[in-house]
Amino acid sequence: MRRLALALLLPLAACSQPAAPPEVAGIWARDTVGGTANAAIYMTITSPGADRLLAASAANAARTDLMTMAGGATGTEMTYVKHIDLPAGQPVSLNPTGLYVWLEGLEQPLETGESFPLTLTFEKAGERQVTVSVIAPAAMPPMAGMKM
Repeated sequence: MRRLALALLLPLAACSQPAAPPEVAGIWARDTVGGTANAAIYMTITSPGADRLLAASAANAARTDLMTMAGGATGTEMTYVKHIDLPAGQPVSLNPTGLYVWLEGLEQPLETGESFPLTLTFEKAGERQVTVSVIAPAAMPPMAGMKM
């Protein structure tokens, strides 16, 4: 009887454990030359299981959103997105020509060589804090394989 009860409880215990955390690599933003109050953050996210990036937050910005650059009838447009799908095992690139995290109302300009924390909220994996590196305006972005 005890074996039967244990056998029935094991699947339930496995379901209640949090999903494995996604790998986040190559996290960067450009120096906000001239004191621009907004900035974009880029990275590559690879989730071991299907998940979604639901939100991001940074203490140094009044507002943080998920966005995309999409071609429209009038050219390239910035569009808010509700979430970013993360297919199992497939890298998803947040980059200057596609998806990105948008910071609005920065408390102070981002300067080359600095870094700051960013909290990512995933549907299944929960919250994960990462560090954003600020690079020079003309610098080459970090490679996706670089963990930061």
